[in-house]
Amino acid sequence: MLKLMLACCKVYISESRNRGALESIEKAAKLFPESPIINKFEDEIYNRVGYTLVSKISPNSSSGSCSLPLKNASFAMVKAAFETIDLQEHCGTHPRLGVVDHICFHPLGTTSLDLVADTAKSLAFEVGSNLKDCSSNLLIWSSTARGKVT
Repeated sequence: MLKLMLACCKVYISESRNRGALESIEKAAKLFPESPIINKFEDEIYNRVGYTLVSKISPNSSSGSCSLPLKNASFAMVKAAFETIDLQEHCGTHPRLGVVDHICFHPLGTTSLDLVADTAKSLAFEVGSNLKDCSSNLLIWSSTARGKVT
């Protein structure tokens, strides 16, 4: 019997007041119904929003990623955020690194951390390769790398 494996992705975006930007980001995620947004946390004072997405996850050696819906939904959200948010117009008390402040992936249930780490690395590669005009700095940290930053 196969066990259902799940993973979640948390995407933190440095914006919570620009309704048009948030609608664009959420619309981008809805293009991937296999990875729904299950939680949205808005902090008006920090001017920051956090989204939680969940998806089934399974190894897929041919694509190089174990959870394409989760990776694709989070990438679409990042792309929409970069296209709709201008940090020069941003005002908030939270220290931030950029438009997309933080993305983390977590295994749920019996899913291995290695499977989820592969998805995170695949997303980082796609952001770095395809959003070059967005001046993105990527820091990848993985507990599977025994605390090493790559």
